[in-house]
Amino acid sequence: MNKKPVSYKQGDQRWGGKPYRVPGESSTIGSAGCGPTCAAMVIATLKDKRVTPETTCAWSVAHGYKALKQGTYYSYFKPQLAAYGIGCEQLLGSRILNQPNHPVHEQVREYLRQGCWVIALMGPGTWTKGGHFVLVWDWDDKVRILDPASSADRRLNGDLAAFRREVRCYWRVDAREYNKEDDDLKIEDLTDADLVKLADRMQAALAKQPVGPKLAAELAEAKALGITDGTRPNALCTRAQAAVMTLRAAKKA
Repeated sequence: MNKKPVSYKQGDQRWGGKPYRVPGESSTIGSAGCGPTCAAMVIATLKDKRVTPETTCAWSVAHGYKALKQGTYYSYFKPQLAAYGIGCEQLLGSRILNQPNHPVHEQVREYLRQGCWVIALMGPGTWTKGGHFVLVWDWDDKVRILDPASSADRRLNGDLAAFRREVRCYWRVDAREYNKEDDDLKIEDLTDADLVKLADRMQAALAKQPVGPKLAAELAEAKALGITDGTRPNALCTRAQAAVMTLRAAKKA
């Protein structure tokens, strides 16, 4: 499981109304700063906690990466993160859209497994009506996202099919050192959400294990009696599930 980065919102009252613009436009960090906000989340987590979207938007304008009446040029992320010693590379030479089976998606998933993060440009659909940068920090049964413009659950825990269909481009961010396993990690440091996620993963792994031959016959009998449905036989049983199965068995006696 990757560690979740610092979360910033481009519309935060501390900077959302401040200019992010070049001559000929009137855009603000709140209206057009999703790209630099993603970069700020990465930098603040990995290198310098003082960095905010105001910092990265100013750098983008100063170095010519603000696109007139649009957002931020694709070429921005690599030099911006390099300025703080963070590796970054664009994974596609051209945009994709409505290509859920493109091989780059599995490549991205593998990078995330290795401890990287990924900045994704989303197309029209769940995350935006036009174009919008988000920061992907993990990928399991959902795509785990920090969205600079939203706290809606469907945009932070993205549906796999929708995400693969709507993404346009990816940038790999090297966060492997930060995401390395911590031998000193204490269970009390985990949030309830972290613990539930770990339990879900453990249950999924246990459920894949075959039932032992000594139990197979009795499991089949219990299934025939309606005590259990027989699926996921090696997954752990909650107290509620145990009570229900005991009640079913008692009624069959």
